Amino acid sequence: MIEAMLIGNTFPLTLVRRRLTVDVVPLEEFRRMAAGRRIVSFWGHANTLHAASAAVGFDLSPAEERPVLTLSPEALPALGDEVFRECWILSPDFRRSFRPAVGDELKPDEICSWQCLHLVWL
Repeated sequence: MIEAMLIGNTFPLTLVRRRLTVDVVPLEEFRRMAAGRRIVSFWGHANTLHAASAAVGFDLSPAEERPVLTLSPEALPALGDEVFRECWILSPDFRRSFRPAVGDELKPDEICSWQCLHLVWL
């Protein structure tokens, strides 16, 4: 069975109920780690979805619009019936003092780079 990879544009800190590590990872390493894995997305910002998908080279669309993460009985992140020990977060870095308008889809040239975080629950 192919291990699923949980990915989103942010992670709610209110769901952190046990120890975890957070590492900044180069985008190339993220792409390498995603290769061949089933992607489970909880992407919540439609205005960055297309640019993020282009940056990673595959579709990051969630199965449903704005899916809701929950916690398993072990305090691990869960989406539907699936529980995860790790999560990947991609967030855009914008030019200085730029803040996108609500509801406007971003053009790829408005994003300078991508921040990639790897969260692992211990």
